[in-house]
Amino acid sequence: MTGRLAAWTIELSQFYIEYKPRTAIKAQVLSDFVAECQFQAKAQSFDENHLRPWLLFVDGSSTADSAGAGIILISPGGFKVQQALKFEFPATNNVAKYEALIAGLRLATDLEAEIIDIFGDSQLVSKQISGEFKIHNEKMTQYLAKTQELLKKFSSWKLSNVDREENQWADCLAKLASSNLPSNLNPVYVDVPATPAIDEFSIN
Repeated sequence: MTGRLAAWTIELSQFYIEYKPRTAIKAQVLSDFVAECQFQAKAQSFDENHLRPWLLFVDGSSTADSAGAGIILISPGGFKVQQALKFEFPATNNVAKYEALIAGLRLATDLEAEIIDIFGDSQLVSKQISGEFKIHNEKMTQYLAKTQELLKKFSSWKLSNVDREENQWADCLAKLASSNLPSNLNPVYVDVPATPAIDEFSIN
């Protein structure tokens, strides 16, 4: 720190700088600061956003060569995160849908979302989560359990099944991730998971 101060002293020595104490206006500065900063209004605005839901759009895509997922997470204030996942492991279309949902829930948890509205175009996934469809596949059972575990971290959540047209941007991201396009696609965050979200060993 002594060296840094000496360096700045040398740099500033070429200027004529005169320091004058301004003790008389300190109290006025503090009062002006308190008057300009409406803490109560800001706190109220924060509470309102805190009680509004985050919006999560997810979709998965699987081809013969590769699979991927698209995620769009929108905060109550309008902040948007777009993510594309390119899987380095084989995945069916249903597995890709679950992987997209799990990745989206993890992202929302990392951003400390408490209330979330989820939108996807997979009727199978939404019906399995609601309990309307029974699961006879062990891997799908594991994916459902992982999804339910993540949903418990939110104070409130709602899952809606929407048409593909209403979820087209997440679908585009999923198809983008499952293609061979380059990963430097700002402002879309591209990730390449090497392993599934569930524990494969417990299934085997």
